Amino acid sequence: MIDFQSKNVMLFFGGNMEPNQGISLLRDGDELETETWPQLQQYLSKYEVVWRMHVVPLRAPGSIYLRRGIDPNIETFAMNNYTAYVNMARAWRKIESKADDFKFSEEISANLQRAVAVALKAAKAFSNFYRGCTRKEARINTERLDSAETTVKVYRNRLHHPVLATLKDANEIRLIPTRDKIDKYNPWTKVMFDRDLSDFVPVEAQLRDDFFRVCSSLQDFWAQIEKLSVEILHNAEYQGRTATTLWSGMDVRYRIIDQDFSSVATTAVRTSASGSFNVPDAPSSASNLLPSWFKSGNLPE
Repeated sequence: MIDFQSKNVMLFFGGNMEPNQGISLLRDGDELETETWPQLQQYLSKYEVVWRMHVVPLRAPGSIYLRRGIDPNIETFAMNNYTAYVNMARAWRKIESKADDFKFSEEISANLQRAVAVALKAAKAFSNFYRGCTRKEARINTERLDSAETTVKVYRNRLHHPVLATLKDANEIRLIPTRDKIDKYNPWTKVMFDRDLSDFVPVEAQLRDDFFRVCSSLQDFWAQIEKLSVEILHNAEYQGRTATTLWSGMDVRYRIIDQDFSSVATTAVRTSASGSFNVPDAPSSASNLLPSWFKSGNLPE
């Protein structure tokens, strides 16, 4: 790490060091990310790694919002990654709060299924971006994402049917039919009068199992992106598309990062959710002309 006599600028040279170590979701994410990261970090740690690598450099100066004119594939990748995280955060909150006493658990399953679905879209967008930069195939293995989606959508698909009947056992624990028995218990009267308790499982236990299954598949996906990025962050085409370097003739492997957020730390822009906009939040036209890491006076002579 080299500090060019500025508290706001760091350059990372060589090695496989993870870029942007001074930036964190807890401090520099949007409102939802900063609120939920302390709980979700242990399950989705690779989200922050990929966010540092491929999202932070796309931000407009002094803003959590993406700047104008970035490559559409990397923007699509960033948008879908964020959407996956939002849905995992919402699912986690509902599970932890036992929302509606788990009577409508299919809504939580919908969050989990959407997280996987948009992650698959992120994989496609990154593959397109990677191919455009390297002229090679990314070869992202999505088997675990596909498997998680197939599993979770069994309960999620109940959104298209009448509410699934549930039971409460002697300990007031709500039960739901296992995946392979859902069709058997479509009629409410079947649950009321002809139930076999061996066909049921605690709703909370099932939701937590599905949550961790999806977390594992997302971690696997983002770990693959991290591995592929070791090469692509050094790629001249990538650097040109994301404006990651200022000087030619130097082995600059990671971008300059503005770490001084004090001027905007209390503004609405810093706490808004990514993708949620108010008219005054739009970056100025001047901001759109500069990459997110540029700050006048920070360059070495």
